Amino acid sequence: MTAEFHAAHASGENWAAVATELADQLQTQPLPQQALAFLYVSEALAADLGSILTFLRSRLSLEHWVGTVGIGVCGSGRAYFGVPAASVMVAPIDPNDFHIFEPLKTDNDLDAPELQRAIDRLQPIFGLVHGDPGAPDSLATLSELARLGSTYLVGGIASGERGAPQIADKVVEGDLSGVLFADKTIVQVGISQACTPVGPVHRVTEGRDGIIATLDDRPALEVFKSEMEADGNENSIASGRYHVALIVPGSDTGDFVVRNLMGVDPHNNLMAISGDVQVGDTIRFVRRDGVAAEQDLRRMLGDLQKRLPGKPRGALYCSCVARGPHLFGTESREMMIIRDEIGDLPLTGFYGSGEVCNDRFYSYTGVLTLFI
Repeated sequence: MTAEFHAAHASGENWAAVATELADQLQTQPLPQQALAFLYVSEALAADLGSILTFLRSRLSLEHWVGTVGIGVCGSGRAYFGVPAASVMVAPIDPNDFHIFEPLKTDNDLDAPELQRAIDRLQPIFGLVHGDPGAPDSLATLSELARLGSTYLVGGIASGERGAPQIADKVVEGDLSGVLFADKTIVQVGISQACTPVGPVHRVTEGRDGIIATLDDRPALEVFKSEMEADGNENSIASGRYHVALIVPGSDTGDFVVRNLMGVDPHNNLMAISGDVQVGDTIRFVRRDGVAAEQDLRRMLGDLQKRLPGKPRGALYCSCVARGPHLFGTESREMMIIRDEIGDLPLTGFYGSGEVCNDRFYSYTGVLTLFI
């Protein structure tokens, strides 16, 4: 008989109350002896992450753990924001079938013999990563890690004002940590956008780094203003609802990566965005709203179910801090939609400062991974 996934989530007055409730929930059924545990805690418990990990490791007799801190955490049908809370999932995966790695901070870390041996042994086609929002080189590290093992990566960037610790069998900090899985691990991954296009695709004809000067040989700010006015919002810059979407080259699904509009220069008709852009890149303007977010979430869940080769056993969900109640109206509505569409299965996850899907960092998305 195939071992089952188990999950628990809880909130409480302090870390001890939360950790005790998690352990009590999980110990209502026998847990697998060979397993990988995922642990996500809210920012209110960031300073207590080590204590929670030590407590749960002892109570549950589970050695291997990964996780991080988020503004919010989630479980099946439930999300928690602004309170001490945590979410755990125990996956019955043999330790020989995964490799946990501590933060990759330099090129030497990527070339480390232990990591190289793990990649050769596992031949990983899937991995989970957690990142530090203050690590500027994480994108390059992410791309190189994905390339080394031809690995599809998912995950997210820690969030919170009280630090961004991660778990890689112990509490660690900096850059990217995570876990690589053997090629026998079967998953299906879906990504849901929260933004809808408001105009056509444009080509950058003048610009560099994060500055856009012209689009299709027209002043970039002029193009932006005309499209926002056509969308019915003349105060588009101040609203914070409009962003720039960088079109993913070669995507057959119209995939795009959203970047924030950081500022404008009305005298020179320039726009600054929170991402690199070069001449020849294609972009479009998008609007973030709750209706679009819910529609795309349901679309993603429907597409995932069509692709499933079997019943999912467990799930990981990495969402954006700007989603949750900000887009869906109530704290748990996003998670209730997922539960209603795919069923009440063991699930854990968090709300971070950015999401990882394949070898890219996204914003305003939800990335759902189903273990089959």
